[in-house]
Amino acid sequence: RCGMGCHAQEYDDLAGLAGAISSGLEETRAEAIIPANAEAEPATDLGVDETKLTKWRKLGGGDLEPVLASGAVALLDAQWIISHAEAGGVLAHRQALPKEAFLSLADLVEATTYGSLPVAALSYPWLTKDHPDPRGANLARVARALKALVAEVDGDGCFTRLGIFWDFGSLHQHPDP
Repeated sequence: RCGMGCHAQEYDDLAGLAGAISSGLEETRAEAIIPANAEAEPATDLGVDETKLTKWRKLGGGDLEPVLASGAVALLDAQWIISHAEAGGVLAHRQALPKEAFLSLADLVEATTYGSLPVAALSYPWLTKDHPDPRGANLARVARALKALVAEVDGDGCFTRLGIFWDFGSLHQHPDP
């Protein structure tokens, strides 16, 4: 039901962010550093619907399982990003974020619908050497774009849940800022 053109709007200097947030990782899967033969967790370990797990893996989610299960990468919950931005927050480094800021592997598998992975990646230059967005201006812009992609109660969005790779919040920062 939803192609990435479902909400064509521009967002300040991050014009077209909603369109740029991919509906999966099809283009980058070939560049993935995770070996194709990496062991994936059995469905019983995840406690998810077998049909959704099969769809997740068919769409390439299995390539992400080892790195997500290891804890090396954590995907931020788009809904949390939106709420945090609307409350006037600034994105903290991963070690300082609350548990509810992240989606689990099981959450991501359960959110797999529409024939695409519920995963997006965000990249832009940091504004300072210590923090990518010290005042939260980009967080607010990203949140507006994500709001167009994530289904609200009325179901107008493209995804019900969406995991966001955002380096500052998704990777451990060293040394602890």
